[in-house]
Amino acid sequence: MHLLLSLLFSVHVQAAPVVTETVGQVADYVATSRELQISTVIERVVFPGKISSLEISPEQPEFRNALTALLLEIVVAMEAESFSVASVSEKDIEAGIAKVQRAVAGKAYWNQLEVSEAELKKFTTRKFVAKNFLKFKTNSMAGIVTDQEAEAYYEKNRLKFGNMPFASFKENIKTFLAQQQLEERLRNWFEVIKRKYKVRNFMADRQGT
Repeated sequence: MHLLLSLLFSVHVQAAPVVTETVGQVADYVATSRELQISTVIERVVFPGKISSLEISPEQPEFRNALTALLLEIVVAMEAESFSVASVSEKDIEAGIAKVQRAVAGKAYWNQLEVSEAELKKFTTRKFVAKNFLKFKTNSMAGIVTDQEAEAYYEKNRLKFGNMPFASFKENIKTFLAQQQLEERLRNWFEVIKRKYKVRNFMADRQGT
């Protein structure tokens, strides 16, 4: 009898749904910790980086960074929809979904999240839309640095370059300054749309930052 109860309890724990909480808000859209976990799996499968694990939990240090990325993704996707740009082909979406399904097949972590087909398609589509729109904005914000601007930077930071002439560094300086300008423009744009859609990071609010 004791063994039977233990087995039943064990099965119950394994089948229990993932505890979820509200972690952020963009306009009227509420983001939960469960959505963040699902979105992180999709991100790490479809757009793999250095991180090998698909799992993420609120106890992990990277959870907060992942939340910031998710809220930014949501707000960028909303902005894309408002301008009717950055459309994604159904073929790309289906390929992304198939890739996720192969990667999570039989994984207990994914099964506990109880992801519906509609959710998987919704979050995968949003991710593609946000990335495409961000690429569009990045291209539109890219500027041209003149030789004069590059030389002014060279003269201002002369000690960094030693005795080598400006011509030796001109192209590298122009590339550096263009990247710097682009990052500043993107940061400013992010701040504008975050205010526009009233983005709230509840984890940051709770920690008083």
